[in-house]
Amino acid sequence: MRQSGSAIELKQLPRLSLMARKMIRVLLVEDEKIHRVVARAAAKAAGVNDDYVLDEAENGAAAVQRVREAAAPYDLILMDKQMPVLDGHEATRRIRAMGVTTPVVAVSSDVLPADVEAFISAGADDFTPKPLSKEKLGNILAKFGLA
Repeated sequence: MRQSGSAIELKQLPRLSLMARKMIRVLLVEDEKIHRVVARAAAKAAGVNDDYVLDEAENGAAAVQRVREAAAPYDLILMDKQMPVLDGHEATRRIRAMGVTTPVVAVSSDVLPADVEAFISAGADDFTPKPLSKEKLGNILAKFGLA
């Protein structure tokens, strides 16, 4: 900074973005440990990094509770179908009944058209068959503007 007469000249500094980067919050709802491990590996391979938070719930009831108690809304929910305590269909219905509009993507090995339609009818926005892969997760993130 230099002062010349009554005007102050400011040295031109590089422009810095003052906007904080948005943290993308994903909830993975899956009861099987191996599928959670595969999903974490797919997330890492798909480039999910420090801009993402991947929370996990081991059943539908835990997912509903996490969504209800979340300090900030999730940006994406990946929902398994067959789980103890509360299945993915009912968990999705309850999440929608709370007024949550977060995209819910069903992730299941039950891939018959009737199975897919049952999940969509429960409130899921999309469906992808297990196992979750880098490509599948990348497509999901891109589809919902999270990539």
